Amino acid sequence: MKLINHLLITGLIFTAGISHAAPSQKVGAKIVGGEEAATGEFPYIVSLQGSYGGHFCGGSLIRPNWVLTAAHCVKGSTIKAIKIGLHSQKDTAGVETFAPKRVIANPGYPGSGTDWDFALIELDGNSTYAPIAMNTTEIAIPEDGSQIMSTVAGWGTMKEGAYTLPDLLQKVDVPLVTQAECSKAYAGKITDRMICAGYTTGGKDSCQGDSGGPLVAKSDDGQTYLIGVVSWGRGCARANYPGVYSKVNAAQEWINSYIQ
Repeated sequence: MKLINHLLITGLIFTAGISHAAPSQKVGAKIVGGEEAATGEFPYIVSLQGSYGGHFCGGSLIRPNWVLTAAHCVKGSTIKAIKIGLHSQKDTAGVETFAPKRVIANPGYPGSGTDWDFALIELDGNSTYAPIAMNTTEIAIPEDGSQIMSTVAGWGTMKEGAYTLPDLLQKVDVPLVTQAECSKAYAGKITDRMICAGYTTGGKDSCQGDSGGPLVAKSDDGQTYLIGVVSWGRGCARANYPGVYSKVNAAQEWINSYIQ
């Protein structure tokens, strides 16, 4: 997992104030091999803040009052606040702060390993920031060596094993990986609810603290779509082990049953 303290979810609806244990997928880590994002570049990115007052997972605003994140981010941890409009974790200018009204883990999680790693958070108010459009169709990843690039953003650690989180939002571009290639890397643990991204040589990836955050890609018309949710991987930025993301289009029916 890619959160600072890893949580496994059981698909229940959690009300605000319930305490969850924090998972260890990629929570609390920073983007590896990336760069600082421009202020306002990811207006839909969300920072989940724990009971101790700090960032532990990311998320994406998909409706004015709904956030999509990873299931392993919400079970076993207490979400004290959801912050939208952050760039620096220390600067509150323009930042909106909400409390969770409902926290809903996908009922299929954890299932087999880390399958169905999705969760929805209903906010106690409406954000003025623009939500990101979700990808609703299957992405055909070329098998001829050509690349479809994607971008992941977050406040996770800069390297595997680190515990200090960056103050400023980071981003990194990574190519999507075919299902066959990713399944080979992870010995058949990749399901139809997962999508992978990364370089064979490693060096660029999401990491602890990035869990739940957005993996986005641009369509031919230039619009940016949310295609994945930071979920898990073997370490961070290791060669031959791409990052694994929960595939957004695979959960559309479940997501829409709550947000529409």
